[in-house]
Amino acid sequence: MTRAYPSTPLWVKLTIAALLTIALAWWIADRLDRRGNERRLGAIASEIAGRDVRVSCPGPVGRLIGWDIVEGSVRFDADGKPADETKIRKQSCAELDALAEGRRGQELECIGRTAIACGRNGRETVMAVDVIAHEAWHLHGVIDEAETECRSLQTMAWVAQRLGATAEQGRAMAQAQYSGTYNEMPEQYRSGACADGGELDLRPDDKRFP
Repeated sequence: MTRAYPSTPLWVKLTIAALLTIALAWWIADRLDRRGNERRLGAIASEIAGRDVRVSCPGPVGRLIGWDIVEGSVRFDADGKPADETKIRKQSCAELDALAEGRRGQELECIGRTAIACGRNGRETVMAVDVIAHEAWHLHGVIDEAETECRSLQTMAWVAQRLGATAEQGRAMAQAQYSGTYNEMPEQYRSGACADGGELDLRPDDKRFP
């Protein structure tokens, strides 16, 4: 005797199909947005590094389970040669994407007016610009963290402009980082030479610092 098993109701099949379609569409959209952000950041990092380099942002799984105490990293080999890629963590990647897509207008307006990392996401936005500039200088070949961070501070305004900020807003972001978070960084990231006219001043003839 043949046993008859109940078939899966049509509405269940349609629901599953719809959910799978939505998930696939979201994954494709997320991938396209992430790749676009990586290409944009890679172009900026390449200009600072003076060579073609890549920026990698975490995908959905990496954003879900990934965790690190630093927002960016570059590997150096035993001879001190940097890799061709930097890995940027989810927060900074997200903030840089939001900045480039025009979703940090209120923060830019506030920072540009006060030179303080203000606004709902102001601190995160300023830090993210510093992160990509910092890692780009590592890709350039600078190993020492204090020198790298000082160069980053002096490059932040340019990076911010490449991501949609005005020149004034970019300088304000750099000033906000220099007068704020920079002083809270671990000792190896700071240097007394990182000042107007100091050894690490990339533009000694310009009185504006960073």
